[in-house]
Amino acid sequence: MRQINVLVVDDDSNVLSTLSEILSELRISPLTAADGAEAIEKIKTCKIDLIITDLMMPNMDGFELINKTRQINANIPIAVISGHGDVKNVVNALNRGAFNFVTKPFTIKEIENVLKKGLRLREYSLGTHRLLEGIKNYSEMEIPSYPHLIPSATLYVVRECQWRGIEDEAVLSNISICMDELLNNALIHGNDLDETKKIFVRLSFEHEKFTMSVEDEGNGFDYNNLLIEFAEFSQTLPKKRGLFIVNYLTDEISFNEKGNVITMVKNLKPETGRVFH
Repeated sequence: MRQINVLVVDDDSNVLSTLSEILSELRISPLTAADGAEAIEKIKTCKIDLIITDLMMPNMDGFELINKTRQINANIPIAVISGHGDVKNVVNALNRGAFNFVTKPFTIKEIENVLKKGLRLREYSLGTHRLLEGIKNYSEMEIPSYPHLIPSATLYVVRECQWRGIEDEAVLSNISICMDELLNNALIHGNDLDETKKIFVRLSFEHEKFTMSVEDEGNGFDYNNLLIEFAEFSQTLPKKRGLFIVNYLTDEISFNEKGNVITMVKNLKPETGRVFH
């Protein structure tokens, strides 16, 4: 069985000692920190399965510790230590992301119950993360060629991205800009503002990348020179400004043979390089 590490954070050495003894009795490896700042260093350097922390501490209190831990690793469950009448602080901690609390004086049974719940939550979180790595989600939209619908369609795509787990503000901003450019390009240059024609948008969400295709009902165009221009531009900016922006903000663009479907890929891991097709 893998060793389970629980980080106990409290400026009271007696509490640290007592909790460490209880954890050892439960065959769990205790790590200790005297305040939030020391705890953060251990979170960064050690494998932590669960945290039990006091709320009122010097240097960095438990509330700030919860916030910073969530930024470093949102999968670590956090329980807080409180007094019996400390309802306001417990509620505040729960709102920040703590999953449970223990009250002073605590018993072995209380600690054991909190540990079981926390470690079960961690397994759920890790299991969900592993599951998401192998799942692909798809969405499709059919949009009439009305200019006033473009902002709403762009917002819908951004909301869809957020719902699918894309949270990076820079990535969402890039997707929003690209969506607006591609829809306008399809509306004006593809469908020639013909309200009888439609624009088709297809979204694909994978663990490491987001893909969006925009198709119009126009005649298409010869895109080969455009791709060469993108690949080789130096001092001269390309004539098709919108598609240049899309190319710059994404990691891969491609066209179908006719030239009326453009597909953009945004890698969700920044180390992947740009590709042209």
